[in-house]
Amino acid sequence: MYLRVLHFKFPNELAKKSVISLTRNITKDQFKKGLLMRLHADVSSNSSIAVLLWRNKEDFEETYKVFGSKFIGEIKELGAIITINEGPAEVDKAKEIDYSKFNEL
Repeated sequence: MYLRVLHFKFPNELAKKSVISLTRNITKDQFKKGLLMRLHADVSSNSSIAVLLWRNKEDFEETYKVFGSKFIGEIKELGAIITINEGPAEVDKAKEIDYSKFNEL
């Protein structure tokens, strides 16, 4: 699996809400291209983190060609600063997990 962590710092609340909305819309299409899960956390009033889990690096790279550079450009136009970390991931899950409590897009 492959993990990508995006940390956003926004100049204002409107930019933050816009990016969160944009990521949800893009995520719907990325699920069709190999994205397994997206986690989002509001870290502070002007900061949030998105964690994306992919089947593999190849699926991520293929999807990045379609969505990635445009997405990063749009975020920067809003005045946000983005820090990205990524790499191979090992994922464990509890047998008892109840996925019905997760949002589905």
